[in-house]
Amino acid sequence: MSRPTTTFITLFIAVAVVAAAYSAGTSSNFRPGEGGSSSATLPPDGIDRPADPIRPKAVLASNALVPFEACDAFLEYVTSQAVELVGPYGLEDPFYSPRWGGNLALEDAVAVADGASRASGQGIDYSGSNVQVLGVDEPDIVKTDGERIVVLSEGTLIVADVTGQQPEVIGRMQVGDLAVQNLFLSGDTVLLFGSAWSTVYPIIEADVEYAPVYNSPTVQLIEVDIIDDPEIIRTMSIDGRFISARMVGDTVRLVLTSGPVGFDWSFPTGSGLRAERKAVAENREIIEASTEDNWIPFYVVTDANGDVTDEGLLFDCDRANQPVEFSGLDMLSVVTIDLGAGLDVVDATGVLATGDTVYASTDSLYVATQNWEVWQWAQTGTEDDRPEGVTTEIHKFDISRNDRTVYVAAGSVSGYLLNQFSMDEYEGLLRVASTSSPNWWGVGSDSESRVTVLGEDDGELVEIGMVDGLGKTEQIYSVRFMEDVAYVVTFRQTDPLYTIDLSNPERPEVVGELKIHGYSAYLHPIGDGLLMGIGQDATDSGRVQGTQVSIFDVSDISDPTRIDQFTLNKGSSSSVEFDHLAFLYWDQTGLAMVPVQQWWWDSKPDSAFFGAVGLRVDDDGYLEEVRRIAHPGGDDEGWDPRAQILRSVVVGDSVYTVSAKGIMRSDLDSLREEAWLSF
Repeated sequence: MSRPTTTFITLFIAVAVVAAAYSAGTSSNFRPGEGGSSSATLPPDGIDRPADPIRPKAVLASNALVPFEACDAFLEYVTSQAVELVGPYGLEDPFYSPRWGGNLALEDAVAVADGASRASGQGIDYSGSNVQVLGVDEPDIVKTDGERIVVLSEGTLIVADVTGQQPEVIGRMQVGDLAVQNLFLSGDTVLLFGSAWSTVYPIIEADVEYAPVYNSPTVQLIEVDIIDDPEIIRTMSIDGRFISARMVGDTVRLVLTSGPVGFDWSFPTGSGLRAERKAVAENREIIEASTEDNWIPFYVVTDANGDVTDEGLLFDCDRANQPVEFSGLDMLSVVTIDLGAGLDVVDATGVLATGDTVYASTDSLYVATQNWEVWQWAQTGTEDDRPEGVTTEIHKFDISRNDRTVYVAAGSVSGYLLNQFSMDEYEGLLRVASTSSPNWWGVGSDSESRVTVLGEDDGELVEIGMVDGLGKTEQIYSVRFMEDVAYVVTFRQTDPLYTIDLSNPERPEVVGELKIHGYSAYLHPIGDGLLMGIGQDATDSGRVQGTQVSIFDVSDISDPTRIDQFTLNKGSSSSVEFDHLAFLYWDQTGLAMVPVQQWWWDSKPDSAFFGAVGLRVDDDGYLEEVRRIAHPGGDDEGWDPRAQILRSVVVGDSVYTVSAKGIMRSDLDSLREEAWLSF
């Protein structure tokens, strides 16, 4: 059996429970990507309809991959489903008021989106972001190329030169009111990912009793040249909600979901059932008259002056795909961008589904989401009608080509996924860890977890092996797959660390179990047979006590043991528990940088601390605290939350820690401060 290696790195991304609202769009003759033909066989009318459009089956049927061959087939499918769901106020979402559509004219909608947009990998001697898969970069708030550190902090893009003894700001740019979340760095190009929301108040008649408000999200991509002062080159606004992105080489895959847009709904013109029934009938007519412009996301590209240089639908109807089981009216889109050429969209494709969690290898991208039945229940249901046998749907895309993304398969597993680390591809198979009850349901006596192995077969991800019964009455807190072994941590009162042998994918087997107090919320391989866990210590009853770092010896997967432990006082926590990108492990020296926030609670006020703890792991797997690093205001009675260390990177012989207040350079061996750069 092969053993764990250090090729992978990191943790969390929380599952979004709500899909958002969307802005208007129109058609264009521009298409980023060629249309493809389908080999699937459809009924004579071109539509493969589910038996029940409102309460779909939980498990996908065979031949799950069904591309639409033409716009007529696409439109017939979406309209036939939508007329069953539309109400007197349009297509409604209880979380956001009626969300799908609006009375905003196209020109105004484009102006709103346009106005909102204006108002790497690891090197030999420098560290990259703490990504899950080697060679697959993830968007982050800090990136370095070994000479510059690029930071996204409090609405400002900052470029710092770190080639000298003293870090120096060489570029700074305000990103305005746009909610920019993270970035990629490729050469002298930074790609910013952001979101914008516009609130649309529809024009309605005076006697209408109910005036819905439409929240319309757009994904914002901003191309910035940093060769001199940061300068915006182009901005792209796309209808939808940002899910995540991945970059292999210079090729970026953006994942987003969008909903139907541009509907001028009819509303009841008085009280009573008759007015509502009349509005429903009129809204069904509106849906039946819809075009592809209402269902496929629209995009707008502007130059540095804000002038529109390109616009249109993101892809043609024949690049849209339909799973056999109805998965809602959202469109899950994957956009391929050649960042080496700037904001150059070379291809896009989509499937009628929503998405939450993204995992990618160098050749495949997977998007997981709770099935549509659960979405509907989560929005409107009660405990009494909670669906049984809930599942997570998974969509697979082939990303092996730089110029094209292809939807290739769909499938499902029982239960819910914790985060992106719940999925892993190895030797062409997808392994998935899931829990029957999510955190927001609360832990029940029937809660348990499992690991399922899926293989691709004629457009479907089919189960070829599974092991269940993990952590009964508990939930998954962390997962790490390493080659043919899975490490799963569940928790309620104690922390069972399960080791699962996946060498025979048809017969996965739990071969080891270790119970300790507390839990590990993030697992990181640190050497042959060693695993680091970062989480919380806890009492016998499961009450958390403070940050805990554990070293596990998993060289014998049938007998995992904890060989060392480091704990902090009560009230301490680490952002690594929910953000794997906040963690740094530098294998060359065995250095782990763990950001920590420690409140005084029942301790002395001078024990409050916002900073990072540097730990070194020796050859035998034992931990030594090297030093604690704090930025100004992070370790005294006047502690400043802005001094919280967000990221740590290694460049040469130095560690650079980044907070909202600035960058501190420290010696790699001793962690003693060498220089400070204030933002």
